[in-house]
Amino acid sequence: MTAPDPRSAALETEVQQLLGDAVANGITPSAVCSVVLHGQPLRTISAGPATAGTYFDLASVTKVFTAVTALSLVDGGALALDEPICTWLPGFRSGHGNSGKSAVTLRHLLTHTSGLPAVWPGWRSALATGTAYNRQDLLADLLSMELTAVPGTHFDYSCVGFNTVMALAEHVTGRPWAGLVSERVLEKLSNGGCPSGLVELTGRPDPALCAPTEFQPEYGRGLIQGIVHDESAWSLGGLSGNAGLFGTAPSLAAFGEDLLAGLPGILSPTMAAEMWQDQLPLVLGDNADSGGPGYGHGLGLRIGQESWMGAHPGARGHNGFTGTSLLVDREAGIAAALLTNRVHPSRTLSDVTAMRHAVADVVYAAA
Repeated sequence: MTAPDPRSAALETEVQQLLGDAVANGITPSAVCSVVLHGQPLRTISAGPATAGTYFDLASVTKVFTAVTALSLVDGGALALDEPICTWLPGFRSGHGNSGKSAVTLRHLLTHTSGLPAVWPGWRSALATGTAYNRQDLLADLLSMELTAVPGTHFDYSCVGFNTVMALAEHVTGRPWAGLVSERVLEKLSNGGCPSGLVELTGRPDPALCAPTEFQPEYGRGLIQGIVHDESAWSLGGLSGNAGLFGTAPSLAAFGEDLLAGLPGILSPTMAAEMWQDQLPLVLGDNADSGGPGYGHGLGLRIGQESWMGAHPGARGHNGFTGTSLLVDREAGIAAALLTNRVHPSRTLSDVTAMRHAVADVVYAAA
């Protein structure tokens, strides 16, 4: 019988303390952390009224899955990284102030260098009119947004850009986005196309199994549970390019392992490598210092974002507004999912950045 690794036992103890303190101090009502070290899953740690089986709104961690879906279309020849997206998407139209849109590529969108603004207010305008949401009208409004910078000259984190990826993918395939994500990524994971045999990532979870997020009576939503928190994604029907995926901590950590393995059966080695490599020097060129974010960015993956990943240059991953994050590192052999619902009952109450940083440091120390 193999003796337990004392480093793993110490890691579990330290993570339990960090999560327990966060709940006790009102940083988040609940938190769950799953870690895989060098291919070995550790015991899932939880605090507050959540367990390893609790589904959390992953928020912008969804963007990693959006990138994988889009890159699978590149692999299949339906899209290209460096061709203007208006080649396929006539609705991405030019107009007054929009002449630069003809240069926007999929690589720009996946690296937040397209020049599109950070957020889209169209969902709010539609709500204010009191009319029912029409998804096609809302997408047309989103695709008509003017640029705020010349493509390829500035990094501006953009949910608009990732919802544009969604619209592009739907247009070239004729398939609804949720179906594309499921068919090209999620079903292949759960069917054994990747090592994890992943089963617990979905755009339509059982609300009874979900951690609640915000209380929003002002939008007629009441307590949000099992429905996407992000208002843009909500108005666009749920699972969208920028948000809307739900998952458990073990399932997200297992997906992190699949990322480390290169997503075999889903992406070619070339596309998997593009996710991992810092694209900003290539895209921004001489603007990389003045126009960059201060950290690297692959196609869908943030690189070395020290504020929450810690001072670990090999770190990759993504975080989400609701209090979620995925951290992976090939050289260190790390895949770690930290899920919280820090926006419950209000988004104004807490910041989990320090907890993310502390958990990352503890995981790296054990690895």
